[in-house]
Amino acid sequence: MKILSWNIRGLGNPQMYLALKKILQVHSPHLAFLCETKLKTMHMNEVSRKLNYENCFAVNSLGKGGGLALLWKFETNVQIKSFNQHHIDAEIVMENGKLIRCTGVCGHPDMRQRKHTWTLLRRLSGFSSTPWSCFGDFNKTLHPFEKSGGNERQVSLITDFREALRDCDLLDIGYKGYPFTWSNGRFDPAFVEELLDRFVCNSAWRDIFSDVAATNIDTWTSDHCPVVMEVQ
Repeated sequence: MKILSWNIRGLGNPQMYLALKKILQVHSPHLAFLCETKLKTMHMNEVSRKLNYENCFAVNSLGKGGGLALLWKFETNVQIKSFNQHHIDAEIVMENGKLIRCTGVCGHPDMRQRKHTWTLLRRLSGFSSTPWSCFGDFNKTLHPFEKSGGNERQVSLITDFREALRDCDLLDIGYKGYPFTWSNGRFDPAFVEELLDRFVCNSAWRDIFSDVAATNIDTWTSDHCPVVMEVQ
């Protein structure tokens, strides 16, 4: 099973649509989580069908921002458990009958509101002991070396993210490819890159899926890179 996560920053843009279409064709994920679609539910459902994904659960955009979507193929057995403007939580029955849990997350862009993302993770972690993977744009680095350029991150903010993952029994699964998933698109000396998008999972997930790492995919159409993970 292959899962893709991408902060697409506006799927109404024809260039972004074509980029997503190509990535889906190349990687053929069974499940795709998109954040910052900037689309209403009805429009997102239309886009999903055009992309040959028969199923779509979408959360409306708010004004000119926001919007989430979870797309999956007809052969993938998905049940949505909860959602809001910052997450979609689902249970999935794999072909071998294993029940897993997948949660797409879009962290609060406002630093002052970031604590609500960590509260959300803690609340979700208490719902089930099922093998669980959480992925998306957390809008936060885990380590100082996950940022290049710009001002140094406040250690307290990094610590808050680490403590939230620890409380939820979630660990970063690591990655292959380029070490950063976001850039501000500027030129030196104002150029900044960060690792904001990732996959994390609990110990129950690690028990059944060992030696798994995410892959950061290069793209020039968004300030965020898509990230994909495959499990057997």
